Amino acid sequence: MNPQVSAITLGVEDIDRSKEFYEKGLGFRVVHEAEGFVALGAIGASTSVGLYTRDALAADAGVEADGTGFRGAMTSLIFEEAAAVDALIESAQKAGGSVIKPAKSQLWGGYTGHVTDPDGHVWKIGSNHRPPLFRGGKRQGAAPLPTRPSPEETAVTLGCRDIKQSKAFYADGLGFLVDKSFGKFCSFKAEEGATALSLYTWEALADDAGVDPQGQGFRAMTLSYVASSSDEVDEVMSAAAKAGASVTEPAKAAWGYSGHFTDPSGHIWKVASGK
Repeated sequence: MNPQVSAITLGVEDIDRSKEFYEKGLGFRVVHEAEGFVALGAIGASTSVGLYTRDALAADAGVEADGTGFRGAMTSLIFEEAAAVDALIESAQKAGGSVIKPAKSQLWGGYTGHVTDPDGHVWKIGSNHRPPLFRGGKRQGAAPLPTRPSPEETAVTLGCRDIKQSKAFYADGLGFLVDKSFGKFCSFKAEEGATALSLYTWEALADDAGVDPQGQGFRAMTLSYVASSSDEVDEVMSAAAKAGASVTEPAKAAWGYSGHFTDPSGHIWKVASGK
């Protein structure tokens, strides 16, 4: 068993406002739309981003909708060109987002900045390459930027209260394959085009995002894994329970079969199958 992040669903206050932000601000495209729900995708990425009202998302997960402060999660878009970072942060701000950390070159050689959507969900926009030298505030010698640059990588990083416990939960309990692991950080291997899952200590993730680490209640986000069958849903839910997760009994619906579990740091997952 090697689960993947099939979807990231965000709880928002205004579906239309958020849809406009993700389309015009981050360059996502709508792949499915229904009453009260929108699914979007980034070019080249198989993992979708869903928009659901905060109350509806909480109800689907069977939890209270109240929550404040840091959500303990950050989603990343990584591009080849540093110019894409500048362009996307600028468009995100124009589309109603907020810049919490302007883009700058990092000691490790990359170039990153952070924004939040209109509902406070944190996005890290980055490149593994620094931009050319700046002169008089203008980029020198950079190639023209595509209208909708395609990210090379996408990732979601979860803040963890106990990094060793969370690593064991995902790797030993659920079968995620470890890619990198050191100190406060752990990442897992993702299938081509899928969003990679990473873990970071809670305080370190808040510091990276440039926000206060205090937060409580519903985080207005769920991660989803789409299983191949109802039997696999049961298998994943059973493994999560044995690894220490709080689980809800999977149930049938008109569209399929699903259940929810909450990891050791309070992050909610939905495991579902249409079969």
